[in-house]
Parts: sequence; C-alpha cells; structure tokens
Amino acid sequence: MTFETLGSKEKPAVILIHGMMCSAKSCMPFGKEMSDEYFVIMPTLDGHGDDGTDLLTVDKEAQKIIDYLKQNDIDDLAMIQGSSMGAEVALEVTRQAQLNGIKTDISFFDGGPFFHFTPWFRALMRMRFTKLTGLLDTDDPDQAVETLKKNKFVQFVAKDKIEQYGSMFRSLVSERRSFSKKTIENMVNICYKCDLPVFDKEKQKRLIFFFGKSEPAIKSKKRLMKAYPDADFRVLDGYGHCGLQILEPARYSKMLKECIESKRSL
Repeated sequence: MTFETLGSKEKPAVILIHGMMCSAKSCMPFGKEMSDEYFVIMPTLDGHGDDGTDLLTVDKEAQKIIDYLKQNDIDDLAMIQGSSMGAEVALEVTRQAQLNGIKTDISFFDGGPFFHFTPWFRALMRMRFTKLTGLLDTDDPDQAVETLKKNKFVQFVAKDKIEQYGSMFRSLVSERRSFSKKTIENMVNICYKCDLPVFDKEKQKRLIFFFGKSEPAIKSKKRLMKAYPDADFRVLDGYGHCGLQILEPARYSKMLKECIESKRSL
C-alpha cells in the first residue's frame, strides 16, 4: 500500500479511499478541492498500484491505514471517506480507528455494495472480475474503453449512465495495471462478503451512506438501515455509481465539507 497526500499537515486530516480497480489518482480531483481546508490522505490499496502487492482482507487493508496514521501521529480525523469497494474498507477503518482511540468526526460511504452473498455468487463474480480486469492491460486503450462500455457487468452497474464513466475508463486503461488472482478474490470478498461491525447509537449518527438512486449498490440500503438505524442515508438522482465525484468533483467536495461541518456539532 502506498499513500499520497495533499495540503498542509497542520490542517484537519481526511482519508479518501478509492474504489475497485482504481487508485489514489481517482480521488485526486475532489481531493485537490478539499486540500484548501484539510490535510488529504489518499491510500492506493494493495494490489491496485505498481508496488507488487496483492489486495488483502478488508481488516488487513484497514490495519495498514491505521498503522500509517499512528506512524504520522494522526489521532483525529475530520472524515473517513470511501468509494464503492473503498466504502467497505472505510467502514472497517472506522471500526479500527475507534478501537485505537483515533477520533473521527464523520465517515462517508459512497456507493458501497455492502452485501453478503453466497459462495456460489462470489465464484461467479470472480469470473466476471477476472474478465473485467483483463481489459485494463491493453495495447489499444481506445478499443478497451469501448469494450468496457459494452461489458454487461459494467452496464449493470452504470445502468443508463454509462457515458458518465468515459473519462474514468480512459484513466484506468492508461495506467495499464494487472490484477492478480488473489487480488481479484479479495475484491469479491470485500464487496460481497461484507460483515457489518456493531456501532452504538452515537457513532451511528456520524455515519453517512450515500447512493445514486438507480445504482445496484443501493439494494444493500435495507440491510444497512437495519444494522444502523441512527445513521444518515442519502440518495441522489441523476447520477450513476459514484457519478457525482467523477463528473462534478468541486460540487462533491463542497458536499463532503458540509457533511463534516454538520456532524461536528454532535
């Protein structure tokens, strides 16, 4: 795992955790917008960079982030934010931060697929992700972008908003990264074998779950509401999976800042 930062260390710290197949680079557009007020920490999860690692279990990925905070004497966070698969990692970072005495004002989960599916379903998703990740290692990025747009799983996630992801797809194929069998297996486990940690009522009030109205991940909302009845659930129409941060990073950053301010009074 590697870390990139923006802004002054003297400012309140926020953590931004990217989604599946992405890297810290995907957080840069809205991270830069936040760096005027915050010290922005952006990890690239194991198996997603060029450091020769494999993605580990969600608790081990979270532990590496906690270790980074300890090593840098950071014991107070304005926000832990996670996107898509990164939202599950962010949830575990939230749990471990609490156990380690690291104060967190707010945790914001964007489009997290907080599911717990059967082994059969996870085996199916491993095959799909193996095919999907293989498209990123290409000599023809233009063709790869078009193929990604036509991929049935990508279309299922994006619904009718597929054109919103063109810039992200181009960024992914330009990095030309490969993903190991172990990384793909743990991607699937993090997304589709998600155990929800227990938080008390006061901590739940500092959790925000954010979804696009039509995205498949919103189907985990019912499960989340049962586990965290005092959490804040927000749904946005007109955007696909994590679409607001991709298309309007300035607006997204402004929303995150307002969320931090709204929870500080709790």
